[in-house]
Amino acid sequence: MSFRARLLLVMLVLTIGIQLVVSWAVLSALKTTAMEQGEKELGVASGVAQALLDGWGQQLLHSVDLLVEDPRFREAIDPLDSAVRVDVLGEYAERMGANMVSLLDDEGRVMVSSHHDAGATDAFPDLRDQARRTDGTITLFIHDGEAFQLVLHPVRGTTSVGWLVMGFRLDEDMATALSALIRSDTHFEVQVGEGEDVGLVGSEGLRRASTLFEDAKGRIQLVVERSYETLLADYQAIKRQLAIILAISLALMLVAASLIARGVSLPLLRLVGAAKRVGRGEPLDLDRLPRKGEFGLLSSTMLKMQNDLVRREADIRKRSRQDQLTGLGNRQCANEDIEAAIATGRPFTLLRLTINHMRRINDTFGHDFGDQVLSTLAGRLADLPAPKAGAYRLSGDEFLLLLSVSHLDPLWLEDTHRRLTRAIRLDGSPVTLDCAMGEARYPEHGGEANLLLRRAEIALDRARQLRQSYQCYLHGQDERHLRHLSLVRDLQHAASNGEFSLRYQPQVSALTGRALGMEALLRWDHPRLGRIPPDEFIALAERSGLIHQLTQWVIDTGCQQLARWSEAGLNVRLGVNISAMDLQQPGLIKRVERALDRHGLRGECLCIELTESALMESPEMGARKLQSLRAMGVELAIDDYGTGYSSLAQLKRMPVQELKIDKSFVMQLVKGSEDDVIVSSTIELAHHLGLSVVAEGVEDQTVADHLAEQGCHMLQGFLISRPMTAEAATEWLRSRVGDGIRDAANEELR
Repeated sequence: MSFRARLLLVMLVLTIGIQLVVSWAVLSALKTTAMEQGEKELGVASGVAQALLDGWGQQLLHSVDLLVEDPRFREAIDPLDSAVRVDVLGEYAERMGANMVSLLDDEGRVMVSSHHDAGATDAFPDLRDQARRTDGTITLFIHDGEAFQLVLHPVRGTTSVGWLVMGFRLDEDMATALSALIRSDTHFEVQVGEGEDVGLVGSEGLRRASTLFEDAKGRIQLVVERSYETLLADYQAIKRQLAIILAISLALMLVAASLIARGVSLPLLRLVGAAKRVGRGEPLDLDRLPRKGEFGLLSSTMLKMQNDLVRREADIRKRSRQDQLTGLGNRQCANEDIEAAIATGRPFTLLRLTINHMRRINDTFGHDFGDQVLSTLAGRLADLPAPKAGAYRLSGDEFLLLLSVSHLDPLWLEDTHRRLTRAIRLDGSPVTLDCAMGEARYPEHGGEANLLLRRAEIALDRARQLRQSYQCYLHGQDERHLRHLSLVRDLQHAASNGEFSLRYQPQVSALTGRALGMEALLRWDHPRLGRIPPDEFIALAERSGLIHQLTQWVIDTGCQQLARWSEAGLNVRLGVNISAMDLQQPGLIKRVERALDRHGLRGECLCIELTESALMESPEMGARKLQSLRAMGVELAIDDYGTGYSSLAQLKRMPVQELKIDKSFVMQLVKGSEDDVIVSSTIELAHHLGLSVVAEGVEDQTVADHLAEQGCHMLQGFLISRPMTAEAATEWLRSRVGDGIRDAANEELR
């Protein structure tokens, strides 16, 4: 329902309600007044009627008195016998309009009567005494259920003395006469014996009953009535007038309400339309807005609101395109500017760059200094000269340059890299930045903003992987990127789909060749792409955060196989690799403890292997986690030793029991070479630190013999065995069972 219709409805309902309340109050008062007035008038009418009856009685008494004094009447009744007297009395009664006539002797016996038997003594028992005292009387009388007004008068004849009784019936004619005089419906009621009084309110009107006469035979009542129609005639007339007034008022109010609603709703509708235009960001039409009164105030307020919204929208748009920390454009701004550059059709270049080891800067110097580094780099990017067309911060430590050239000059690249990586001062000490950059060109490398950004990111990732400062996108790298995306997606469900498996490579004594342990190596057989190299999917798992799931699966599966070997009497140690991200996760210790408890294994059965570079990611945290693992009895080994640039001081702090020399130093080992110097130095260092040494990548017996001469404790490589399935590894172990594999291993290590 529209506002105008609602306003009109409210006004009409309000008008009708007020009119009805007023009409009800007026009519209720009128009706009450009419009823009260009717009651009073009935009382007056009843009194008047009784007075009229009394007056009529006095006239009848006077008429009878004249009749009795008339000599002719006396002569007519005195000498006659009873029959003659009846005729004469009836004639005189008819003349006077009487309905009953009787002649009594002085003793009160009926001599002649129209309604009583001759000789009756109890026809009028008390009237004679009343008549003697007053020389005639008038009273009411009941005979055979009918009411009469009786006149009793003494009669003195020449020979006797008696009483003349004349009765006049109180009938409908008399009631009609009374009704005409008092303007109320009147009738007489005779109640024989006990009867109920007539109430004031009847079913059709008001009525009042007055008792005129009462004796042992019954009583006579005068009933005066007025119908509701008569009583409420004025009330009904006023009611009709009020109804007419209500109808006229409603019609007038309808017209007035329509005009008022139109006058109110039209400006409101215009204001609503203006509000919608403001919501759509369209300018207001000032000519259509009200300008006076309250609506004019609303119009000016809405105009001010629109101006505020325009300014705020501009500010929000600016903020939405700007990075709050550095003041550079953000990713949205970069996308819009790249799309605008593509629309011009002119070639341009995107240079995507990042700060290497930004996490280490935050961990070492704090996030405040990290924000300072980002702001400083952003300022340097903004100050770069042409051909720079725009500088943006995409996320975290990743930035983007939009360059208005088709390709980059190597000299410009070198100078830019030097500008960006200048040292930043922290408390007077310089902190050097290390940046990597990836280039993508339009239109050579793509015609869409998202595609160019992705390919610049691919080139950047390539530069970081190669540990170089710059790489340009090459065709075909995108397919590798898409392959990685697909692998990351499938990696989430590989374990539940049964695509993972473990291969086991033996570790044997360099002196005796006895089996001392196994290293668990994870393999992924992809249902569509086949065998995925571990180096590829492990790196993807670390970058996508899925490495924890893989590590958990390897630890659980490896411990389960250890328990099976233990049940078969093959007590060997199993080496399991974990990554730097696993070492930083809070739940690592609990996971290892639960896996050992679940399979009933001691900590000494498990060896956790970490790369040297993983330990250097966070030495303090690494030392604490390794201490917790060592407290459980788990043995610890540094894998790929010699590739992580760890210091002796850091190595001394780590609670490890084993060093594993990286296979890059062993596979082409020649006596007297640089690799030989590194290997022999590492073995000697391990001996001094009380650590055992494992040489990986042993593929030649000469190398194996030379390592044994140098004091290497264990050998691992294709010379001993390639990685095997659990079943093949079990058979291989059984073939080398001596006095006990674990006992032999302990003896060799001692």
